[in-house]
Amino acid sequence: MTLVERLFSGLIARHGTRSVQWPYLLRILLPVFLSIESCSRCWRAAQVEEEGLRNVYANTLPELEPSAGLQARLASIAQPRKQLVREPFIPVWRWSFATAMASALLGVVLGAGGYFADYTDPDTYTFDATASYEVSNWIAGADL
Repeated sequence: MTLVERLFSGLIARHGTRSVQWPYLLRILLPVFLSIESCSRCWRAAQVEEEGLRNVYANTLPELEPSAGLQARLASIAQPRKQLVREPFIPVWRWSFATAMASALLGVVLGAGGYFADYTDPDTYTFDATASYEVSNWIAGADL
């Protein structure tokens, strides 16, 4: 198989035997390919093969129409609701998000301590480095 035959069989495999589906420049070159006898045989064989595939996948099923009863049932399902569903003004997830952000902001504000400390007298503001982080001591009221 020559290079031209391999190239042409690849084009047929990619674009099929309907020349309208081929890119414009390749459609221009199609008569040149078909002038070669081996390419012409390959083209005819691919056309026969594609026609056989079209016959296998032909849609031979009859058209089905729904009965009048089914159409009536579907029409009754599609009726609009008589009572409108009222959406909440603010969804629940927004309330929960706003609550979480407010509590986080309050924790930052109170945890910083700078808003309630008196910085005017440096002797009264000291950092306590002996704090214990044991929860049982906090609950019992010891080491405060």
